[in-house]
Amino acid sequence: MNAKKYISWIVLILIATLIPPILNLPGSLQYLLDLSLIYAIVAIGLNLLMGYAGQISLGHGAFLAVGAYTSAYLTLTLHVPFFIALILSGLITGIVGILLGLPALKLEGNYLAIATLGFGVAVTQIFAIWTSFTGGFSGIKPLKPELFGFKFNSYLSYYYIILILTIVLVILTWNIIRTKVGRSLMAMRDSEIAAKAMGINVSYYKTLAFGLSAFYTGIAGSLYAHLLGFMTPYDYAFSIGMSLNFLAMIVIGGIGTISGSIIGAIIMTWLPQITSNLPIKSLSQIITGAIIIAVVIFYPNGIAYAGARLKDKFEKLFAKHQEKIVVKIEK
Repeated sequence: MNAKKYISWIVLILIATLIPPILNLPGSLQYLLDLSLIYAIVAIGLNLLMGYAGQISLGHGAFLAVGAYTSAYLTLTLHVPFFIALILSGLITGIVGILLGLPALKLEGNYLAIATLGFGVAVTQIFAIWTSFTGGFSGIKPLKPELFGFKFNSYLSYYYIILILTIVLVILTWNIIRTKVGRSLMAMRDSEIAAKAMGINVSYYKTLAFGLSAFYTGIAGSLYAHLLGFMTPYDYAFSIGMSLNFLAMIVIGGIGTISGSIIGAIIMTWLPQITSNLPIKSLSQIITGAIIIAVVIFYPNGIAYAGARLKDKFEKLFAKHQEKIVVKIEK
């Protein structure tokens, strides 16, 4: 990462840190801000699987459910501290992802999509009948996080936990894609045959990609459970519809980009709320579909790539004007 990108990320982190308390957002808007960062973590994990490893998943809503219920069970029943439960939720969900990745080794393309879709449906049904773990239709109420006696009761205080974890996972992702693991994942994405010819263990990296992606989503699931405060197995966030929304996030934002994951998550979280009070029914779905079509047609690599290209054009244009000014001054 060059100096300019470091500065850009630092500025964004400062804005994300300072703006919420300055604006003093209402509870509903602060909740949406918290939720958009949680979904950004899911999108980063999904992008690691699809954008960098080239594997398809339509079942990330189920991974979110696994992480959420694991964290709720650990804190409510076993009285495990929140931050330990958070890590354990990620690890357990990661193991589930690895187990799903093993039978998926022999599948690709549409068949892999169908397999992950089936996984998503199955988890929802299992959690619905496993009432001793999930509470069934009655639901459960996860506890608010606590650290050294301080309770994160407000959406604003909880926001900083989510923000710190998002930053940590962004840094982790950036380091993963720069290492041998990241290069192997991208080689596998571009051509499995070429990757095998280069000595890359494709089976290992496919399974690893599923495990890493599920780990991210498990962390997000834990954060989601304690943000929501009440959940049932039929929560929309655990459904196939939400899994498709996660896919839309990385398509709109940019497949194979970290910034695109965050942009897509923010758009897909806030758009339904912004359009919810408009007179036309289901307008948010119509607009979302239109945005996806427009992005695929005009910017198939996503908004993040489009923004980068636009920035490059402005920089080149600005450089040309500078050269002209310098030439005139010299004359």
